[in-house]
Amino acid sequence: MPNRLPDEPALVHQTIQASVVERLRQMILSRRLLPGQRLAQDELARLLGVSRTPIREALHRLASEGLVVLSPYRGASVANFSVADLEEIYAVRVALESYAARLAAQCITEQELERLQHLLHVMQHAFEQHNFTLLLEAHHEFHATLYAASKKQRLSSLASQYLKLTDVYQRMALSLGRGAKDPVVEHGEILEALRQRDAERVEQMIRTHLRMTVEELLALFDNDRAC
Repeated sequence: MPNRLPDEPALVHQTIQASVVERLRQMILSRRLLPGQRLAQDELARLLGVSRTPIREALHRLASEGLVVLSPYRGASVANFSVADLEEIYAVRVALESYAARLAAQCITEQELERLQHLLHVMQHAFEQHNFTLLLEAHHEFHATLYAASKKQRLSSLASQYLKLTDVYQRMALSLGRGAKDPVVEHGEILEALRQRDAERVEQMIRTHLRMTVEELLALFDNDRAC
């Protein structure tokens, strides 16, 4: 890794931890740090002009997001982003979420509908402000609320687990300027179908939404796809 860049001053002490996490996250998502690359704490500390302590804490935080792999023998390295995994994860999501959406249309409460409407407003605001971290959080919560409305705890829990597995790919797409489309149109239509208790329509809309999303994400990995 290169020495600290001349136009990148040492990070301000009071925001150092959050800044280190964000800087390393962006370096991974923009592929400045490549998949599989070993992350030496000393080199990262020199690059960012900080001590090893915030680097170590940042690596643990990024490991929880799926961006970094921690090994007791090899140390830290950038996670490998597998196209095959992405396709499998979304295939499972389509099956789980379409079923959850059908059930939700039959069982959803007015309080849950209001919650979805609020999250829709948050997503719109985040999109307009280019706050993609908030956008992903609100998007995640929108889908989690939809799962919970199915009133099937195991289904909701499993769907949420698979949703979390796609976060790293969504973050990568947004960091590269991809996938940053207005989220309100599609999710607003899903919400309207839920209000109408149209189970068949909601199920089909979720299937279409997820299939379009995975195709957009797969476009990021065209060079890695097997023949």
